[in-house]
Amino acid sequence: MSFAQAVLQLAIGVSFGLLLFLLASGFTLTFGLAGFVNLTHGAVFMVAAYVATALASSSFLVAVLAAGATGSALSASVYAVSRLRWTKLASDELSQVLLTFGLLLVFAEIARVLWEGLPRSLPEPGFAAGSWDLAGASFPTYRVLMGGVALVLAGSLWWLQERTRFGAMVRAGVDDREMLEATGVASGPLFLAVFALSGLLAGLAGGIGAPVLGASMGQEFGVLVLAFVIVVLGGPGNLKGAFIASLIVGIADAYGKALLPTFAEFTMMALVVVVLAWRPQGLFGGAR
Repeated sequence: MSFAQAVLQLAIGVSFGLLLFLLASGFTLTFGLAGFVNLTHGAVFMVAAYVATALASSSFLVAVLAAGATGSALSASVYAVSRLRWTKLASDELSQVLLTFGLLLVFAEIARVLWEGLPRSLPEPGFAAGSWDLAGASFPTYRVLMGGVALVLAGSLWWLQERTRFGAMVRAGVDDREMLEATGVASGPLFLAVFALSGLLAGLAGGIGAPVLGASMGQEFGVLVLAFVIVVLGGPGNLKGAFIASLIVGIADAYGKALLPTFAEFTMMALVVVVLAWRPQGLFGGAR
C-alpha cells in the first residue's frame, strides 16, 4: 500500500468512525446509563436510512431531519412497549434481549413491506459534491461533511451529558433510582427522554450515512454488531470510551477491507478479543 493509499484509508476510517459514534453513543446511553439492552438500535438505523432515501426528492436537510425524527419515534415506542413490563425487564437482561430482538424483526419487516426489500441510496447534496486532494488521492467532499457534522453532534452530546441537569439526572437515576424519585424526579419520563435521544442519534446517523452506506435489508444486523463492538471496547455508558472506540473500529474497518478484504470481519473481532484480554471492562471501564 502506497503512502497516498494509506492516508486515504485513514481518512475514510476516521470519517466512518465518527458516523459510528452517533450510532454507538445512542446504544451506549440505553445500555450503560439506562441499564437496558436495546437490540432494536440497528433496525432503527436501517428504517431511518430508508426514510431518508424516500425523501430524496426533498432537500437533504429535510431527509436527514426526518430520519432523526423517525429514529426518535421508534426508540420511544420501544420504551413505551417495555413499560408494560418494566418492573421485570429492568432487572432481567434476557427478557430485554428477547423483547427488543422481537421488535427488531418487526421493524425490519415493516421496512421490507414499505420499501419492497430493495436497497436504496440518498444522493449527496450538491454543495458537498466533488472531492479533495489528499496526499495525491481523491477524498470525497461529502465524507468530510459527514465527519464534521458527526463531530459537532458528538460534542453536543458530551455537553448534554456532562454539563446539564438532564445529564446529571440520568446518571443519578442509574446509580440510585429510588433516591432520584424521592427527590421528586419521575424516572419514567426521564428514561423515555434517554430512549428518544438514543433513537434520534441512530436516526441522524442513518440519514447522514445514507449517501455513503445507503439503506438495505440486513443492514440492521451489521450496524448492530459494530455498535456492540464499540460499546464493549469503550465501556458501557462511557461516551469518551465510545468516541475513541468508534475511531479505532472505523480505522480498523477501513484498513481491514483494504488490506485483508476476505478477513475484514475477523480482523474486527480479533481486535475485540485482544482488548478484552487486556482490559475486560473495556478501554475506559463502565459508566461512572
